[in-house]
Amino acid sequence: MTIPRLRRIQSLALLGTLASLLAGAAAMAQAPNAPGDDASTSLRPRFPLAAVRLPEVLSDSMGVDFTPYFHQSVLPILRRNWHSMVREKGLAPSTAWKVVAEFTILKDGTLNDLKLAESSGDSEADQAALEAITSSAPFAALPAEFKGESLVLRCHLDVFFPNMAPNGVTPPRLIHDVVPEFSDEARRKKIQGIVTLTLVVGTDGQATDIQVVSKLGHGLDEKAVEAVKQWRFQPAIKDGNPVAQKITADVSFHLY
Repeated sequence: MTIPRLRRIQSLALLGTLASLLAGAAAMAQAPNAPGDDASTSLRPRFPLAAVRLPEVLSDSMGVDFTPYFHQSVLPILRRNWHSMVREKGLAPSTAWKVVAEFTILKDGTLNDLKLAESSGDSEADQAALEAITSSAPFAALPAEFKGESLVLRCHLDVFFPNMAPNGVTPPRLIHDVVPEFSDEARRKKIQGIVTLTLVVGTDGQATDIQVVSKLGHGLDEKAVEAVKQWRFQPAIKDGNPVAQKITADVSFHLY
C-alpha cells in the first residue's frame, strides 16, 4: 500500500453576508485512504485577507525605477503565494499580523539572503511568510537598465480579518481533523465529487448537528459525516468566552 499524501484542510467561520466570504485558512492532514483514493475537506466561512505591500529598496537602485518591475514580476506571484500560504496554514489572527522580511534578488532573479526582519508575534505566521517568498522564486531577471548585480528589498506581508468579525466573534479554528475514506461501493463504481455539510462547532470544540446539504450517495455521505464527527476545533470566541457557531464544510472525493 502506498503512503497517502498530505491533504489541505481549509478552515474559516461562516459570519455575516456572502459578501464577507473571502479567501482563507487551511491545515494539513494525512488520510488513511486506499491507494489511488483522495478525500479532502474544506470549511467555508469568512477568510482573513493576505496583503503584500510594495517592497522597499534597501540597496543602491542606481537611479532605476523598480516600481514597474515589482508590479509585473514580483508582487503578483508573491501575493498569490502569500494568500495560498495563509489558507494552507489556517492562519486566523485575532489582531492584524504584520511580517517584515528582507531578501536579495540577484541579477538573474534568483532569491538570496532571505531573513525575518520583524516578527508578527506569531511564529507560524512568520514562517508562512518566509515560505511564501521562497516559493515565489526565482523572480524575473532584474531590469536590463539596472547595471548592478543584486537588489536588496524589505517586504511587508500582512494578514487580517477585514473589520474583524462584525458580530464580535472570532471564528472557530480546526485543530484536529480526520479525512474521510472512500466507501467500497463508491470506489468500485468510481464515484467522485463533493459532499457539502453544515455543522455546529460547540463550545467544547466538537462538531454537532451535522447535516448533509449536497449529497453524493453510494456511502460517501455517511463517510463524510463519520469523519467530521471526529473533528476537533478551537471554538468561536465572543467577549472572551467560547460560543457555538454554525459553519459549512465541503468534503471532496477523487480517484486517481
